[in-house]
Amino acid sequence: MSFKQYSIGLLFICTFQFLISTIQAQDFFEIDKIATSEANRHQLHFNNTLKSAAETRNYDLKYHRLRWEIDPDTNYIKGEITSYFIPVVSNFNQIYFDLTTSLTVDSVKYHQSLVSFTQLANNSLKIDLPAIISQNNLDSITVFYQGVPANSGFGSFVQSSHAGKSIIWTLSEPFGAMEWWPCKQTLDDKIDSIDVIVTTPKINKVASQGLLVNETDNGTNKTYYWKHRYPITTYLISLAITNYSEFTINANLTQGSLPILNYVYPEDSLTNYSQINLIKPIFELYDSLFTPYPFMNEKYGHAKFGWSGGMEHQTMSSMGSFSEHLMSHELAHQWFGNKITCASWADIWLNEGFATYATGMFYKHLAPAWWLPWRQDMINTVTSLPDGSVYNPDSTSVNRIFSSRLSYKKGAYLLRMLEWKIGEQHFFQGINNYITDTNLSYGYANTQVLKLHLEQVSGIDLTEFFTDWFYGEGYPSYQITWNQQGNDVHFLVEQTTSHNSVDFYEMPIPIYLSGQGFDTTLVFNHTFSGQQFAASIPFLVDSIAFDPELCIISKNNTTVVGVDELFNSAKLIVYPNPTNGIVHINTAAKINSIRVFDEQGQLLNVIIQDNTINLSAFKAGFYFLEIQLEKEIVRKKINKI
Repeated sequence: MSFKQYSIGLLFICTFQFLISTIQAQDFFEIDKIATSEANRHQLHFNNTLKSAAETRNYDLKYHRLRWEIDPDTNYIKGEITSYFIPVVSNFNQIYFDLTTSLTVDSVKYHQSLVSFTQLANNSLKIDLPAIISQNNLDSITVFYQGVPANSGFGSFVQSSHAGKSIIWTLSEPFGAMEWWPCKQTLDDKIDSIDVIVTTPKINKVASQGLLVNETDNGTNKTYYWKHRYPITTYLISLAITNYSEFTINANLTQGSLPILNYVYPEDSLTNYSQINLIKPIFELYDSLFTPYPFMNEKYGHAKFGWSGGMEHQTMSSMGSFSEHLMSHELAHQWFGNKITCASWADIWLNEGFATYATGMFYKHLAPAWWLPWRQDMINTVTSLPDGSVYNPDSTSVNRIFSSRLSYKKGAYLLRMLEWKIGEQHFFQGINNYITDTNLSYGYANTQVLKLHLEQVSGIDLTEFFTDWFYGEGYPSYQITWNQQGNDVHFLVEQTTSHNSVDFYEMPIPIYLSGQGFDTTLVFNHTFSGQQFAASIPFLVDSIAFDPELCIISKNNTTVVGVDELFNSAKLIVYPNPTNGIVHINTAAKINSIRVFDEQGQLLNVIIQDNTINLSAFKAGFYFLEIQLEKEIVRKKINKI
């Protein structure tokens, strides 16, 4: 697939011009609100027994027919769940589902005959089959159940109200589905397709996944039949039921017109209509930028619910509000999180970092006055502390998984830096290849697979980049000394790091020069601290700026004008710095002697051979080199880590 050239029409930009005067600085912090909302609702799920039974991995789920009776006036659910599955082990004579004990299983049918079952204390439903089912053979079973779903307080199944009218809505990520239906809630088996059939009092409407193919009037009740024919992970199945007002708008996408179906509260319908219309140009941007919308044969939609944030339920996002930021974030998840889902919580940034980055693209292309403030907010948050990696080493901590600073913002900026490092064309081609990879599409992915796709299109080995920016913690600070002699401008670039997990960040660095009404931007490949660069500039430079477009996460950067003598001595380069032990001195000048001192000024007995200094035997800390040349003494500070 070739890289798609995209253009954003003047009409799109004009559509958002009126937003610029209304979007406030705190709108960018809605990322913090989204992350906090995610962490809050997941907290209980991670701290109790709502984990999938190991035995659920003995089969591959293919299809669910989900039939429910729900009245929002009553906190109760009655269901009939038919599951088609294929055993992946031999001697398969029992099947397990995840279901909390707060719900009561009335009966289980296998081939129209009742079979025995047991609801276990570990929130598992064990069903005994009358005979062994052969491995790799498709079969089915139906569970009949009912009860009051557990009131965890975190939104798995919630009865609430708005303007005096009852509403029931669900929110299952990560382990909440078992609180309201018998399921398999792992991150390794997507359901190939589902049918959702809900009967509810006639006043209500039901929002769910896929296409609404039928509404049946039963007198006092009505039955809604939703059909979804794309693979879906369990936590993305949802219901929202109340006296909704309904309206449809259409987005003109690359593969045709797509309906955006919206369920909003009647009391807010006029306001919500004008808000939701703003999603159309964002939708068209994502569809052009990232590959066509992944559920094009069905629809996209929004259903208002009572949570403060949003949730990217597949083809029907649940929305606490309709701000441009929240809508853009949840929409982006249809590509990053739904079509391709993170394979583990260690890679949650593949969901949340991508969605946050996509919102940045919305600002860049449709609200450009807020593109720079968005970047500043990202970097300011990431560098507010000296540590923290995008990689999540602790999958038991909800606050760490849904860290606004690391999973969302640093994850988003890791993508921006990848775009900067390998180039826009290679970056978006790599992302498109990642999204359309048949081994990943409508399945699961980890960071390594994304890295391989970006390496394949760019031809650049990104191992060091991911070691530093994904696994490593912290950020760099740059100190740039410059001097102009005639047309030649010289630069000495030094770098320190905020955390000892990374000794040096190797990056292309942009330096902006201006003077006499002219300006230019130079890009140098910075590979070690103390590196010197030079360029011929046909005008008198009066000022420089490091990374004015904020391509790199960094903080406390300085630029100073150096005297000629400094650049004479700068021709002597000491590297790497920081170092794990070995330090090299590179200079064309003759070295008469080298002495090494500690921080107390004590002369050290150090092995020095061929302009190489070995500090391996010394503890971490700062050391000072005194290098005697023919015409001068050069002193350098070394950070031993």
